[in-house]
Amino acid sequence: MKVLFALAALVAVACAIPTTYHSVHQNINAHVDKDVAIKQKYILQLLVRVQQPLMYPELIELGNNWQPEQMVNQYTNQYVVKKFWSMYKQGMLPKGEIFHLYNDSQLKEAIALFDMFYFAKDFDTFIKTAAWARDHVNEGQFAYALSVAVIQRDDTTGVVLPPLYEVYPHLYFHGSDIAEFQSAKMQGQMNYVTMTNWTNEIVHPEDLLGYFTQDVGLNAYHAYAHLYQPFWLNSEKYGLNTYVNRGEAFYYFYQQILAHYNLHRLANYLPEMNDFDWNMPIEYGYNPDLKYHNGQAFPARPDNAELSSLKSYTVEDVKTIEKRIKDAIDSGYVIGKDGNVISIKNYIHGINILGNIIEGNKDAVNSRYYGSYTTMLHNLVALIVDPSNEHGVAPGVIGHYETAFRDPAFYYVQKYINGLFKQYKDNLPAYHTEELYYPGVAVKDVAVDRLVTYFDLFDVDVTHAVDVNTVEEADKIHYVAKTMRLNHKPFTYKVKVVSDKKTQGVLRVFLGPNTDFVNTNFYGSQASDVYYGHNTADLERLRHMYVELDRFPVELNQGENLIERHSREFTSTVGDSVSFKSLQKMAESGNVFAHDVDHHCGFPDRLVLPKGHAAGLPLTLFVMVTPYGADEQQHGDYYHNDNIVHHQGQSAISCNGLMTVVDNRPLGFPFDRQVENFGKFYVPNMYFKDVVVYHKDSSVPQHQQQYYYQHVANDFDHQPKYVSGQHQIVSDINDIEQ
Repeated sequence: MKVLFALAALVAVACAIPTTYHSVHQNINAHVDKDVAIKQKYILQLLVRVQQPLMYPELIELGNNWQPEQMVNQYTNQYVVKKFWSMYKQGMLPKGEIFHLYNDSQLKEAIALFDMFYFAKDFDTFIKTAAWARDHVNEGQFAYALSVAVIQRDDTTGVVLPPLYEVYPHLYFHGSDIAEFQSAKMQGQMNYVTMTNWTNEIVHPEDLLGYFTQDVGLNAYHAYAHLYQPFWLNSEKYGLNTYVNRGEAFYYFYQQILAHYNLHRLANYLPEMNDFDWNMPIEYGYNPDLKYHNGQAFPARPDNAELSSLKSYTVEDVKTIEKRIKDAIDSGYVIGKDGNVISIKNYIHGINILGNIIEGNKDAVNSRYYGSYTTMLHNLVALIVDPSNEHGVAPGVIGHYETAFRDPAFYYVQKYINGLFKQYKDNLPAYHTEELYYPGVAVKDVAVDRLVTYFDLFDVDVTHAVDVNTVEEADKIHYVAKTMRLNHKPFTYKVKVVSDKKTQGVLRVFLGPNTDFVNTNFYGSQASDVYYGHNTADLERLRHMYVELDRFPVELNQGENLIERHSREFTSTVGDSVSFKSLQKMAESGNVFAHDVDHHCGFPDRLVLPKGHAAGLPLTLFVMVTPYGADEQQHGDYYHNDNIVHHQGQSAISCNGLMTVVDNRPLGFPFDRQVENFGKFYVPNMYFKDVVVYHKDSSVPQHQQQYYYQHVANDFDHQPKYVSGQHQIVSDINDIEQ
């Protein structure tokens, strides 16, 4: 009997209860397939405590009765089954071992497993293959391959992956926190709650950013982004015609992460990081206080650690690849597989060719020559403690997408990698006025609600961090980690646009710096004269710190138009993920409405504003309206495709709406190129608005306050007004408000 009809009662419930899709951002409902509830249930059960054997009888039976090598006719590509089975018979990564995506042999095994999942001819075959693999392959490889398959397969439309921080709690919470829950389990406590902290001790200025770099939602976003677009995925092999702007999407994803990071540095009076130098050690040490699921600790990296060659390649190998990329940028040509040169001077084509090469993905034009630059450089840092693997030290946090954002060295290295894109864009001419100007359209005013950030408590179910013996025991356990996280009050912005005709446009909204870390103003007040207030601004130095909040098409009538937009509607962000248990309950009831399925894949709405100050953090809101006529809507093969929207309401190329809501302009426009002359840059359809972000009272541990005032604030004459008590209710570690 086919698995889709195994639970007749559940199907009946699913048919009886309408299933709808609820979008927090668009407030729309859309029906989903009735069998989604069953599919959702199976996927969730497969991801329950992946470090333990499968506990659900129905799936156990399916796996025991399935032999992939004997059922090759059930796969649309029989070769991949034979290939996997050959690997399996020779011996793959054992269960209990650490799966490292940057390890070539381990990655090849995971890809072989994914291929079986992906080329299963129907969901019935897919779930049986997954049930078999669940107890026969390494748990890390299994969960990874399954997650990518759920995203990429068409018949898993509407199936929502659970929050990664609930699937792998050990990758998101300190080892001491996980040990506390395991101790509670050993003592027979069925309910246990503990408070976690970004850091237990502030020993370095970088630790002040722990609320951002260790945010579970942000780190999950990074991991999900690479599940949607794995660097090893070959668009031709898998028939993915949606990967048309893959290289540019890679560039812009990290450009925006770095911009957010730099705004948070600004908010904490920290200068930008120094530039990476091959001849200098990495000055930023880091101790993650994390443990892998098998108990092995993530290694700590000391200050001033030096890069060393690995067994598989040397430091010089990476530098050689980097030189080839830089030569290509300067010459305007890359070398193809056949030795012919390919021009990258045309931006639309060039940025994607270059981006694929820099990432080192499988769509790169000549991977044998250009290698896997980003992966190789990250891996040098990830394995810096034990580069030759003589002592069996595990990979560092940079070696995993789930944990990389925690390490200050990640931003140090990624800034350097993104510098290659800056080099490329600096070779392009600055935008001419006619490329920026929208004749007949002017932005006359921008109004924004009071912007307020604060810290709130977020409950994370971490029951998967402990082992259980039965499903019944698992259902009784309720372990919660309470974590402080940055949030902001919802806000609305209003834009007054005057047009001399009825027309269409695209509204872009960015948030950027108004001052540098020593509180020096770069922009004067625009109350008297917008142009005068900004024509001396060092916009060229600051443009890389602008984060794009929103981008969407607008209808403009002749005359005055008032455009109003709520922060929950932003194209760039998503809300909180639906919890694992909530998804399970919905699947069991048959009432699966996906609950805004993009929740698990997008930049967290909570972090869209940098942490404010009690007295106010000055920033700049930039608004621009650009034409959206027939020419701009002809996206072509390199900017949009009618098939780009994937089955989960997202683009298969990215899980950020900014990558899909596009016209024919580059991502990051107009800040993606040099600003040589503000007078030629500024046009009437732009508007710079001075804004202030305030921070409301929240509980900040005393050790954070003390470190800030002893080592940071004193340097800039920011003295505390009041600090007292172990966990005093305070406003902000920069400016304490009474």
